[in-house]
Parts: sequence; structure tokens; C-alpha cells
Amino acid sequence: MSIAKSTEKFLTSNRGFVVAAFAVPASFAYRVVQNLNNWAYRSFRNTDSRHAEEVSRIQEQVRAAYKAGKRMCTARKPWKSMSLRSADFKQEMSQIDINLRNVLEVDAKRCIARFEPMATMGEITQFLNPRGFALSVQAEMDDLTVGGLCMGVGIETTSHRNGFLFETVEAYEIITADGDLVRCTREENPDLFHALPWSHGTLGFLVAVELRIVRTKSHIKLDYEPFHSMEALCRRLDELLSDQDAAPRFVEALAFSDESGVILKGDFATPPKGAKINRINHYYKPWFYTHAARSLQTGQFSEYIPTRHYFHRHTPSVFFQLKDIIRFANTPWYRYLWAWMGAPKISLMKLTMTRELRRQAFESRVAQDILVPMKHLHDSIRLSDELFDIYPLWICPVRLFNHGEHEGFLRNPPNDASSEMYVDVGIYGLPAGVELGAYDQVRASRKLEKFVRECGGYQMLYADICMNRSEFEEMFEHRHYRAMRRKFNAENAFPEIFDKVIPEKWIREKIDGLCDETS
Repeated sequence: MSIAKSTEKFLTSNRGFVVAAFAVPASFAYRVVQNLNNWAYRSFRNTDSRHAEEVSRIQEQVRAAYKAGKRMCTARKPWKSMSLRSADFKQEMSQIDINLRNVLEVDAKRCIARFEPMATMGEITQFLNPRGFALSVQAEMDDLTVGGLCMGVGIETTSHRNGFLFETVEAYEIITADGDLVRCTREENPDLFHALPWSHGTLGFLVAVELRIVRTKSHIKLDYEPFHSMEALCRRLDELLSDQDAAPRFVEALAFSDESGVILKGDFATPPKGAKINRINHYYKPWFYTHAARSLQTGQFSEYIPTRHYFHRHTPSVFFQLKDIIRFANTPWYRYLWAWMGAPKISLMKLTMTRELRRQAFESRVAQDILVPMKHLHDSIRLSDELFDIYPLWICPVRLFNHGEHEGFLRNPPNDASSEMYVDVGIYGLPAGVELGAYDQVRASRKLEKFVRECGGYQMLYADICMNRSEFEEMFEHRHYRAMRRKFNAENAFPEIFDKVIPEKWIREKIDGLCDETS
């Protein structure tokens, strides 16, 4: 057996060991180097001039590719993205090198900050939190980039008030297909402004974005409210959100079974002397969701959590996925001996993923976020239980706003309502039927997608998509998006969203066969 095949076999059959022994320390080293790089950039170079030079360099690349009639994408390696897909489409395109990852400006008076697109959530909280600020919608995972979240989708526990992260954008700076630098706001180029969310880089290259920020306090006072009836949990969540002005600043829920869960609600606070403070992200602490589950036995309680710890509370456990990759990662011995290096970066876990591991992940691992109207939450949990039997589930309310004539990829709420409350249901883990050999990922995913379409919901596009093109266009509104592709010469320069987010060809063949069978 060749060395390459032997290596692939070892990586495939010893996944947990490889992640713990390689990805965890490599992630730690990567963070150290990245922090030093960021410090050097901000300390020894004029950020504005460097940004202008880099934008000019990107424009030159884009103009050359456009003149040659080539389709374009970023040169970012597929393993660095949060999606499991290997992005085969990049092989046939002109890859534009973009190295923009800094915080450019913080305007404390206007409460607006300007970022380059590759700045990550971890770097942003590290920069803003000591200055007493945070994003209005502060996404969770450290490695999520601001560009990916603005051109894709970003959601967090303030989204029941503010909507998706893109609703807090004040301005985008985009390099279009022909190399022009275009600034767009709600007043300047508003048609493009409202088409960019969910466009996934298929209308142009983002080079800077201005986002609303909010003033913070040192801690979050968090209340844990347990339920032993899912119907009661859904009813209580709806009640909490019925009055937007009175709703808590932060709201999420965790479902631990089809009949039990915890609602977590909080706000910025300064803890009084002697208050219970839980620095939840210290490496020796149990994972946050396991801590929250204790309230099902102990009853309701409250505590204070340092603000940055709260913002990244699910990062050490990679939400709920690390337990299936390193099965011993939440044991005391692992936390004390190894977890001080932090959680493995998803990108480095992808780097060690063989083709066989990708096949296994597609066929046996669920990583889905569905967005459905609030009234369908209980039905969503029931269906998830039927299809996957995976717990915990992440439940995060999000308000969808009416954009009138600028209706984007998401449709305006019905009946001309100014907004409508939706809820994101995050399903991450290994379905119970896998070990029994009674699980079909494509059939289960298609049944979930059909439910989401029928109730007027949406699927997050980082996940593996098992819809065909017509089903995808039934779920999402394409009219304004395609008008902007025509207006800004993107049709022959960038792939359409569907072609960019579908799984690899060898996976797609199985999906297409089942689509034909069930159409």
C-alpha cells in the first residue's frame, strides 16, 4: 500500500485522535501567529493606506480576469471555509487573491465600525470588547468572517430585535465584475445594497463593510428557565417575544429532548458585590450547553457571565459537534490537560478530512440550520426528532423585516407586515439511526427541506443542499438578485448562488437520482 493511501486510511480510521493530536495544537499555534500578525499590522503600518493598496491590487486582478472573459472567485482555500463542501467549482475559475482582515475604524460617537471582510468574530470581539463595544448582532463562532456573514447570513441571540447581521450594515464597499469600486447604502445604490445579503459573493467582491455597534457592560446577567414540556417552552418563547420593546436583549433556547429544554435570556449588567460570576469559557469549565442542562434538575437560576465569554459560549464545544469528533473532550482530564489550547478550528479539521471522511460526514452527520416562522417551531422540533433524533437543538429567534420594493433573496413578510418573527433551529450531530444502519441522509434532508419550503421558511446555505434547482428557486426569491446580476455584469463573471452552494459532483449524483425519483 502506498504512503498516500496508508496516510488516508490512518486519517479516516483515527479521526478523534488526529483532531486532538494535530488540529487542537495546530489551532492554538495558528491563533498565536494570527494575533501577532494583527498586532503588527495595526502597530507598524498605516491601516488606511495598506487597505487602499490592497483594494487597488484586487481591482487590477478583477479587471484582467473580466477582460479575459473568465469567471471569478476568491483564492481562499476551500478548507478555510465553514462549510463542509470542497468547492470544486473553484478549479475552473480565475481565483482572486484577497487579503483583507483588519478592523479599519471605530467611530464611537456614531456607534459604527468599519471592517475588512476577512476579520473574524474572534478578532472583532477581542478588539471591541476592551473598548466597551460589540456588534449589534455578535455572531458566535470565532472563525466566522464578517464578510461571510454579511454576504451570507449571520444570526445571534439579539436577532429577535435586530434581525440578521446584514440588517445592521450601514455601507458595503464592493468591487464589481468589471473592477469598479462601488459604495452602497440604503440611500446610495440601494438596489445593490439590498441584493448583497445571501448573495455569497456572486455579485462582486466585498472589500469593506460598516456595521452598527452597541455599547456594552462588563458582564451579561443570564437567566436559565427550564421546561419539561416542549409545548410550554414554545409558548413561553412566543410570549417573551410578543412585545419587542419589553423582550430581553439576548434570547435563545436549547432543546434537550422532545419534551425538555431551557430558555436563556439576558442583558448587559454590572454584577453587584458578591454576585455569582461564571467565567464559562475557562478551559477547565464544562461546556456551556451541559451547564445549561443542569437547570432541568436544579430549577431556574441566574448568574453573571463576562461579556466576551458569553459571546463565544458555544465555541469550546463547537456548538454541540465536538462530542461526536473527540468523544472524551468534555471529560475533566481532557479539559485540564489539553483544552487550554482551545477548540480545534473547523478549517484545520477540514484540512485533515479525506474523501472517505467527507463521504461519511455527508451520509451520517447532520449540520443544518433551518429558518421557519415562529408558529412552526414545535412542528420543526417534532420533525427533527422523527428524522434525526439529535439533541441538543439550538433555537434562536430572528426577526425578518419588510424591505418593500427592495425585496431580496428572502421574501417580504405577508400582508405588508413590517416584520415577522422566525426562529432558527440548529441541528448538529449524529442521527440515532446511523448506528442501526437505518438512516438515509438524502431522503431525510429532502423531507426536512420540503417541510421548510411548505411553511415559508429557508435553509442556511453553509449546509449540504439536497434540493434541485427548481426547489431551490421555490424556497428563495431570485427576481431582484438576477436583476442586479444583469445590472452589474455579474452573469458571466460569477456563478449563481445555487451552483456555488450545491455539494460536490460525486455527492450530487446521488441527490439528483433521488430528486428524479421523488419529483
